[in-house]
Amino acid sequence: MKAWTISDEFWNEIKEYIPERKRDENKIYKRKPGGGRKPLDKRKVIEGIFYALSTT
Repeated sequence: MKAWTISDEFWNEIKEYIPERKRDENKIYKRKPGGGRKPLDKRKVIEGIFYALSTT
């Protein structure tokens, strides 16, 4: 296991603290819902942050 990979146990502990993306009801958007780039996997984003922190 590499230093920046997240174990399943750790992921199950922290995933509920990562907020869900929501559209602001008061904002006027140029694109309809679902348009644009699809969101990245949250676990891979956290692992990327850990990788960047471990290599600096």
